[in-house]
Amino acid sequence: PDPLVGNTPTFETYLWSFISIFVLFCGTMLVLYVYGEMKTLPGEPFNGRDWSLTTVDLENKGDAYVRPTQRATYKFFAFAVILFLVQVLAGILSAEDFVGGGPGSALATTVLGFTIPFTVTRGWHTIVQIYWFFMAWVGYTLFFLPRISKVPNGQRFLINLLFTLCLIVGAGALFGIYLGHTGYMSDDMAYWFGSQGWEFLELGRFWHILMLASFCLWVYIIFRAVKPWITSQNMWSVPAWLFYGSGIMVLFLFFGMFMTPSQNFAIADYWRWMNIHMWVEVTFEVFTTCIVGYMLVQMGLVNRAMAERVIFLAVMMFLVTALIGISHNFYWIAKP
Repeated sequence: PDPLVGNTPTFETYLWSFISIFVLFCGTMLVLYVYGEMKTLPGEPFNGRDWSLTTVDLENKGDAYVRPTQRATYKFFAFAVILFLVQVLAGILSAEDFVGGGPGSALATTVLGFTIPFTVTRGWHTIVQIYWFFMAWVGYTLFFLPRISKVPNGQRFLINLLFTLCLIVGAGALFGIYLGHTGYMSDDMAYWFGSQGWEFLELGRFWHILMLASFCLWVYIIFRAVKPWITSQNMWSVPAWLFYGSGIMVLFLFFGMFMTPSQNFAIADYWRWMNIHMWVEVTFEVFTTCIVGYMLVQMGLVNRAMAERVIFLAVMMFLVTALIGISHNFYWIAKP
């Protein structure tokens, strides 16, 4: 507050501050009540907990060998490593460009023969940082699916198709951002195949749609594997949460489709924040909690009931707090 310009707390400021704190306490009480009332769910999908998670043990312990569908996931991790290196390099070039040049920029100019603009390297840095750990998550979830249930027919083909789509999206985004920002495309062409120009969603609209399609395929592959566990008795089991967490993460990505160049900027940026904030601060936490719980159960460090209770508790807290917390981003579109 700044009294010199008449900026003092209003009645509404006090009212909504009190209501928000009151709702916080009520919400906490509700979450703790549900957490305490949850009963142990029947069924046990995690057999053979004496197995280690090392590749050597998986390959040499009876029927715990690495299946073809699991080997098909290795390339996702290799792709993630390459993208991570691209992100680091783009970050170095962006930082050097910002302070007036450096050895990295000089080396890139010598090797490539031309200078990469700051807008390009920054676009790469922001979009690739999200994409590389998405690839690691995709590879991880698909690798452990055979531990849950029998591998469905055609699963390996779908995994290879998914990787092909992800590879096309990654290459399209990298080259498209460069060609779009440097003027090699017309405005319309740049919007679809170059760069949309939105922070964290730099990639062209076509690559954006193709990325959503590929992630929907990822969720479908997971669903085929966990389908036997999505029953009335096991609908909140850890395998089911693996599907829910992945599905909600992809679902929140679709907020980005509501952004159009012809919209009022405040409306378009609102949908961008819905995409970025709800995606990162809700679905990433939900998905990560499901993944960590799943891994700890696989390793025999916690039992299934404990993992399910913690996941249920965490999801309630993430969803409720993030729905309210998105309001802090309204600062950027001049909303109170």
